[in-house]
Amino acid sequence: MQENDPFVTVTTDIAAPPETVWRVLTELSRYADWHPTLSLDGAAPELKPGAQLLLRLSGGIAGDQTFTAKLTQVTPPHLLAWQGGVADVFFGRHTFELQALPGDGTRFTDTERWSGAMAVSVIAEQHAALEKEYVQSAAALREQAERRCASPR
Repeated sequence: MQENDPFVTVTTDIAAPPETVWRVLTELSRYADWHPTLSLDGAAPELKPGAQLLLRLSGGIAGDQTFTAKLTQVTPPHLLAWQGGVADVFFGRHTFELQALPGDGTRFTDTERWSGAMAVSVIAEQHAALEKEYVQSAAALREQAERRCASPR
């Protein structure tokens, strides 16, 4: 990855502590309940670097597709990262960062950076739509985490 690789980053503040946001973010088998476009397709792996995720995108600008991602960083309750794609063609690195805010809040930052021969043209063409999807995903995470704080399960 290089500094000039295309990326999307979205930040939102959530009225829930990082531990609650982390639980929502890492309960991969429940993504279909709240995430607008992403779900786990298969069994949830142990959350540790090197674990493989079989993920399904549906209803978003990427169309309906299944892909495999590898967890690269798991630092509860602060950082989750995965990557996947075809190296040198279209490869994405996705990070989710949680920063504690005063008063039991969390600043959530979702960033995906792409590399490869197709990345610049594909992301340039779809950047606005991708950013909109990431904003919607962050809002859905915020809603789910705040709902859990209002009525713990």
